Amino acid sequence: MKLYLIGMPGCGKSSLGKELAKRLNYEFIDMDLYIEQKACMFIDEIFDAYGEEWFRAFERNILIEFQSLDNVVIATGGGIIKNKKNKELLDGKCIYLNVNLDEIKKRLDNSDIIRPLLKEKTVEQLYEERKDLYEYFADIKIDNLSKEKAIADIIENIKNEESFNN
Repeated sequence: MKLYLIGMPGCGKSSLGKELAKRLNYEFIDMDLYIEQKACMFIDEIFDAYGEEWFRAFERNILIEFQSLDNVVIATGGGIIKNKKNKELLDGKCIYLNVNLDEIKKRLDNSDIIRPLLKEKTVEQLYEERKDLYEYFADIKIDNLSKEKAIADIIENIKNEESFNN
């Protein structure tokens, strides 16, 4: 099974994803780090050199590359939902980590990661643009929970679905 974590920058996709993968004995992939390794550039450098449209096309190609994987947790970039066609490529469970805006702002303020789109827009603007798309993509929605509770809820959802499908 493939688990794709989606949500706003700073919602915890990477930190929660690592722990979730460990508990499930799955591989973990941070899609942004994977893209940086493939491109030999940081995300902000890619945006500066080639623009967002090029980045989104590259990101889509990486999703195609991930089609052959199994037993993996993938922390996607926050903007993976900007192309509705990506939904067909997220060929596993799409888990939306829905964290309130105040918490996201606090996390981003304490982060050293450069977020290229936050140079041009506020977190509020990004959230307003994306919230409906996250809902559209989501198979499972996890609301404002601690990391431990979120992981427990995700595992429970997966087990319930597996027993339902058997």
